[in-house]
Amino acid sequence: MKGSRVRTAHVRRKNKLLVTTVGVLVLLATLGVTSMNASAAFVSPTQLSESDGTYQEEWVNLEGVVTDLDVDGETITFAVTDGNHTVPVVYEGTVPDTLQDGRVVVAKGQFEGDRLVANKLSVRAHEGEERPESTR
Repeated sequence: MKGSRVRTAHVRRKNKLLVTTVGVLVLLATLGVTSMNASAAFVSPTQLSESDGTYQEEWVNLEGVVTDLDVDGETITFAVTDGNHTVPVVYEGTVPDTLQDGRVVVAKGQFEGDRLVANKLSVRAHEGEERPESTR
Protein backbone atom coordinates (compact mmCIF):
# COMPACT_ATOMS: atom_id res chain seq x y z
CA MET A 1 0.00 0.00 0.00
CA LYS A 2 2.87 2.36 0.84
CA GLY A 3 4.51 1.64 -2.56
CA SER A 4 1.25 2.54 -4.29
CA ARG A 5 1.17 5.96 -2.61
CA VAL A 6 4.79 6.63 -3.55
CA ARG A 7 4.09 5.76 -7.21
CA THR A 8 0.98 7.98 -7.21
CA ALA A 9 2.94 10.90 -5.75
CA HIS A 10 5.69 10.31 -8.32
CA VAL A 11 3.13 10.33 -11.18
CA ARG A 12 1.56 13.53 -9.83
CA ARG A 13 4.96 15.25 -9.75
CA LYS A 14 5.65 14.14 -13.33
CA ASN A 15 2.24 15.45 -14.45
CA LYS A 16 2.82 18.79 -12.71
CA LEU A 17 6.24 19.06 -14.33
CA LEU A 18 4.77 18.24 -17.74
CA VAL A 19 1.95 20.80 -17.38
CA THR A 20 4.41 23.44 -16.18
CA THR A 21 6.78 22.75 -19.09
CA VAL A 22 3.98 22.94 -21.66
CA GLY A 23 2.75 26.19 -20.07
CA VAL A 24 6.20 27.75 -20.24
CA LEU A 25 6.61 26.71 -23.89
CA VAL A 26 3.22 28.20 -24.81
CA LEU A 27 4.14 31.42 -23.01
CA LEU A 28 7.49 31.66 -24.82
CA ALA A 29 5.86 31.02 -28.20
CA THR A 30 3.24 33.70 -27.52
CA LEU A 31 5.90 36.21 -26.49
CA GLY A 32 7.93 35.40 -29.59
CA VAL A 33 5.01 35.95 -31.95
CA THR A 34 3.98 39.13 -30.14
CA SER A 35 7.46 40.62 -30.24
CA MET A 36 7.88 39.65 -33.91
CA ASN A 37 4.63 41.42 -34.80
CA ALA A 38 5.47 44.42 -32.64
CA SER A 39 8.84 44.85 -34.33
CA ALA A 40 7.36 45.38 -37.80
CA ALA A 41 8.64 48.73 -39.07
CA PHE A 42 6.29 51.50 -40.22
CA VAL A 43 7.26 52.35 -43.79
CA SER A 44 6.00 54.52 -46.61
CA PRO A 45 5.67 53.42 -50.24
CA THR A 46 8.74 55.54 -51.03
CA GLN A 47 10.82 53.78 -48.36
CA LEU A 48 9.80 50.37 -49.72
CA SER A 49 10.37 51.33 -53.35
CA GLU A 50 13.80 52.82 -52.69
CA SER A 51 14.99 50.19 -50.18
CA ASP A 52 16.99 48.03 -52.65
CA GLY A 53 15.56 44.84 -51.15
CA THR A 54 16.11 45.77 -47.51
CA TYR A 55 12.52 44.86 -46.65
CA GLN A 56 12.22 41.70 -48.80
CA GLU A 57 10.43 38.96 -46.87
CA GLU A 58 10.22 41.29 -43.86
CA TRP A 59 7.11 42.17 -41.88
CA VAL A 60 6.19 45.83 -42.27
CA ASN A 61 3.38 48.27 -41.56
CA LEU A 62 2.82 50.09 -44.86
CA GLU A 63 1.04 53.41 -44.43
CA GLY A 64 -0.41 55.53 -47.18
CA VAL A 65 -3.47 56.41 -49.24
CA VAL A 66 -5.59 53.71 -50.90
CA THR A 67 -5.94 53.80 -54.70
CA ASP A 68 -7.24 51.34 -57.32
CA LEU A 69 -9.33 49.37 -54.80
CA ASP A 70 -10.71 46.10 -56.22
CA VAL A 71 -12.74 43.67 -54.12
CA ASP A 72 -13.31 40.16 -55.48
CA GLY A 73 -15.00 38.08 -52.79
CA GLU A 74 -12.59 37.93 -49.87
CA THR A 75 -9.58 38.90 -52.00
CA ILE A 76 -8.83 42.60 -51.94
CA THR A 77 -6.23 44.24 -54.14
CA PHE A 78 -5.32 47.90 -54.00
CA ALA A 79 -2.35 50.20 -54.13
CA VAL A 80 -0.94 52.34 -51.35
CA THR A 81 0.63 55.64 -52.34
CA ASP A 82 2.38 58.49 -50.61
CA GLY A 83 2.30 60.76 -53.65
CA ASN A 84 5.80 59.74 -54.78
CA HIS A 85 5.64 55.94 -55.05
CA THR A 86 2.93 53.30 -55.11
CA VAL A 87 3.05 49.75 -53.71
CA PRO A 88 0.51 47.07 -54.69
CA VAL A 89 -1.18 45.26 -51.79
CA VAL A 90 -3.10 41.99 -51.70
CA TYR A 91 -5.25 41.02 -48.71
CA GLU A 92 -7.54 38.08 -48.13
CA GLY A 93 -10.19 38.50 -45.49
CA THR A 94 -13.13 40.60 -44.49
CA VAL A 95 -13.24 44.02 -46.12
CA PRO A 96 -13.21 46.80 -43.52
CA ASP A 97 -16.39 48.89 -43.95
CA THR A 98 -14.40 52.12 -44.18
CA LEU A 99 -11.86 50.91 -46.76
CA GLN A 100 -12.20 52.98 -49.92
CA ASP A 101 -10.10 54.94 -52.40
CA GLY A 102 -8.62 58.05 -50.82
CA ARG A 103 -8.58 56.71 -47.25
CA VAL A 104 -5.38 56.36 -45.25
CA VAL A 105 -4.62 52.73 -44.44
CA VAL A 106 -1.99 50.79 -42.54
CA ALA A 107 -1.49 47.40 -44.18
CA LYS A 108 0.50 44.99 -42.04
CA GLY A 109 2.13 42.11 -43.84
CA GLN A 110 5.16 40.69 -45.56
CA PHE A 111 6.86 42.46 -48.46
CA GLU A 112 7.30 39.97 -51.31
CA GLY A 113 8.76 41.00 -54.65
CA ASP A 114 7.19 44.35 -55.42
CA ARG A 115 4.00 43.92 -53.40
CA LEU A 116 2.82 43.63 -49.83
CA VAL A 117 0.91 40.50 -48.83
CA ALA A 118 -1.13 41.88 -45.93
CA ASN A 119 -2.68 39.93 -43.10
CA LYS A 120 -4.17 42.93 -41.28
CA LEU A 121 -5.67 46.23 -42.41
CA SER A 122 -6.33 49.28 -40.31
CA VAL A 123 -8.16 52.20 -41.90
CA ARG A 124 -7.30 55.54 -40.34
CA ALA A 125 -9.88 58.11 -39.33
CA HIS A 126 -10.48 60.90 -41.82
CA GLU A 127 -7.47 63.19 -42.01
CA GLY A 128 -7.55 66.63 -43.60
CA GLU A 129 -7.46 66.78 -47.40
CA GLU A 130 -7.34 62.99 -47.75
CA ARG A 131 -10.93 62.73 -46.57
CA PRO A 132 -13.19 61.36 -49.32
CA GLU A 133 -15.50 63.88 -51.04
CA SER A 134 -18.57 61.76 -50.24
CA THR A 135 -18.08 62.27 -46.50
CA ARG A 136 -17.40 66.02 -46.43
